[in-house]
Amino acid sequence: MSLRPFFCFTLSCLCFMLMGCGSESSTSSNNDDGVEQTVVVDTTADLLAFYPQFKRIDLVFGTMPSPSDERVLFCCSAAFTGKEQTRFDHMNIAGNHVGSGEFHAGYPCSKNTGGFVFYEDKWKFLVGDFGGELGRAADKRGMGFGQMMILHDGRRLSSHVSGRYVFRALCERDGKLCIVESRRLQDFEYFVHALQSYGVSEALYLVMGKGWNHSWYRDMGGGACVLHPHRHDFSTNWLVFYR
Repeated sequence: MSLRPFFCFTLSCLCFMLMGCGSESSTSSNNDDGVEQTVVVDTTADLLAFYPQFKRIDLVFGTMPSPSDERVLFCCSAAFTGKEQTRFDHMNIAGNHVGSGEFHAGYPCSKNTGGFVFYEDKWKFLVGDFGGELGRAADKRGMGFGQMMILHDGRRLSSHVSGRYVFRALCERDGKLCIVESRRLQDFEYFVHALQSYGVSEALYLVMGKGWNHSWYRDMGGGACVLHPHRHDFSTNWLVFYR
């Protein structure tokens, strides 16, 4: 795991427009009409929250999207990877998964207590058996993956990671999708409490650790801002937000 997070961020005074959503479904985009599509960054004493003003979400495999791809607003590792191997294999990804409308089998993973899907311009956070939703995501040319669910409908679910690390989660807050990570080394319960204090209603863990936490986002000037610069060749899948 990374000992200290390296980050750069640009504060913005752009206002967030509230969107209606149910407990497992929401409208697709965080983007307000007329607002440039980029990433809005919010901060608290304990957290960094990134709000991509996206049009589309996908799960990308094998090769991390390049900062030169101007369509990309934010990308980070998503599902767990089983073995550290440089040869890509869908069976090395924890749980069944969907990217670009294609269904792929992954290895069984008991830590995957929940999941996330995006199709037909809507997202859903799911718990339990969500194989049917992955099938629908594939049929509708969407995406989806499994991970450890931390919060669902505002309720704390059974989940834990030992040690003090920089943590990250895909979250929903006030009807907006965001990626939230700790600003410093924290224990897991402290991170969860910080998410609850921030008003997060849904939180799905995103794989972290030294090299796994390497990610980047599009800042207000259009440049690529790197989070956690150390990287390795073992990552298998990335959650990607597009303009």
